[in-house]
Amino acid sequence: MISRLVGEVAEIDADTVTIDISGVGYEVICTSQALSRLAVGDKATLSVYTDVREDAIRLFGFDSHAEKQMFLLLNRVSGMGPRSSVDVLSNVAIRDLLRAIGSGDVRALMAIKGVGKKKAERIVVELKDLVANMAGERSSSLHTMVAVDSAPNRAGATLAGDAVSALAVLGFGRKDAESAVSQALASMPSLEDVGDIVREALRHV
Repeated sequence: MISRLVGEVAEIDADTVTIDISGVGYEVICTSQALSRLAVGDKATLSVYTDVREDAIRLFGFDSHAEKQMFLLLNRVSGMGPRSSVDVLSNVAIRDLLRAIGSGDVRALMAIKGVGKKKAERIVVELKDLVANMAGERSSSLHTMVAVDSAPNRAGATLAGDAVSALAVLGFGRKDAESAVSQALASMPSLEDVGDIVREALRHV
């Protein structure tokens, strides 16, 4: 399984790049963000996903680890597939996509090129909880403490800090994450689970 490629950019097409590694050219289908930073002759490093099928092996390349992780999430949605997932990522910033998924904003997802109502609804239904839970699990080992007015005790502050760290894992800036968590806890002070706080905070980032 190929997960990363490091080599010289030999060719760039509409949505693919050929990476030359020791005389072997690897054609990679890339997001628009990944392609935008590449130029023929440059040495490039691409985070890659290998799609293996009975009739073909395809490589998909990404601008960052976060973009690849978002691709893997989208690829889990029924009816999406790797090509559709790349197309979605090429037409929306990860931050905006996470915000729409976390807040259940089907209309925002429908505004993305190639995403109709049914697909948007499936993305929300299948990924909303997964996004928050994944972020919570990845930040569980962190012990960041954040002072939040709506969390007066230490346990509350710890939950808020974990939620801020979870949003940081998803790629949001710390100030934006702190503000979103503050607003989430102010609107729903009874929240006692990091995943629930993250889901609510995604409405405010």
